Amino acid sequence: MKKIFGFVFLFIFAYSLISCENTGKKSNKFAIDPNPIIEDALKNKKILILIFESETCQYCEKLHREVLSQPDFKEKKIKNNINIAIIDVNGDRMVIDPETKAKMEESALALSYRVTGYPTIIVFDPKDNFKVLFYQPGFIPKKDFMDILDYLGSGCYEKIKFEKYTEKGKKC
Repeated sequence: MKKIFGFVFLFIFAYSLISCENTGKKSNKFAIDPNPIIEDALKNKKILILIFESETCQYCEKLHREVLSQPDFKEKKIKNNINIAIIDVNGDRMVIDPETKAKMEESALALSYRVTGYPTIIVFDPKDNFKVLFYQPGFIPKKDFMDILDYLGSGCYEKIKFEKYTEKGKKC
């Protein structure tokens, strides 16, 4: 009986150590360097979306799981010629500010755009030297985000407001 108790105790102890190690690991959402994505948008005059996130943000995880990782969303992003880069609001990687073209740490970029909630989605207009087109704090459901991609990709953003675009059945 003591051997069984010892074995069970050892198993529980080992499992708890492994579990603790896994909870301390960072997710891979910041594994992709945002600079090549930003540089490609700047060079090829693509619409650029920066999504500012924090490591512990539940809505950021939801955005990745329910929207950004979905194959139909990825296809629509490519079809509409839109680049999306993820920025770590607490990160220290050097990234390019689309407006000024200066390099700064991710955390400084977040500060310069007054990001206070996560996720924050900022769209930059390639036709206006990458000035901020719009700023959206918070989670955006997949259908709405896909409508935004179509709105941006169609160029309708230059002619009418998004609300009118959706009221008119996604037409300019």
